[in-house]
Amino acid sequence: MSSTSDSPDNATTEEDADLKMLNARRMVELRKRMNTSLAKKADAEKVANAPKKPTDREVLLKSLTDRGDEVLRAAEASYPSETSILIPQLAKIIRQGKVSSISGGELLQFFRSIGMRVSVNTSISVQEHGRFVSLADKLKHEE
Repeated sequence: MSSTSDSPDNATTEEDADLKMLNARRMVELRKRMNTSLAKKADAEKVANAPKKPTDREVLLKSLTDRGDEVLRAAEASYPSETSILIPQLAKIIRQGKVSSISGGELLQFFRSIGMRVSVNTSISVQEHGRFVSLADKLKHEE
């Protein structure tokens, strides 16, 4: 009987070494994937936790008083492109501190002075017996 160097034991050791190499490569690849996903999550958290700069519209809305938000909505509905140009300019003035607050009447007057005929729904109510009744209904009942 002759003994060869390519015995079955030797073949299994080579297969074991190959399997170990494959497993090591897979582990390296998995570590890379995990590190990149962790880095992406960290970046996403930084973006989410970063203080958000308020938009021009938010700055303007914070300074509007007395139905100013209604006037702004009416202007946006009637003149969307013109209003989108004016909002950043008004916000810039507010950020500079030149204007602290704008009432609804002032905003309406501003829009009308530059040629934007913004119409705001208006109703006159009268208090009668502890509740508000529209002026038209009150006049009808008095006849």
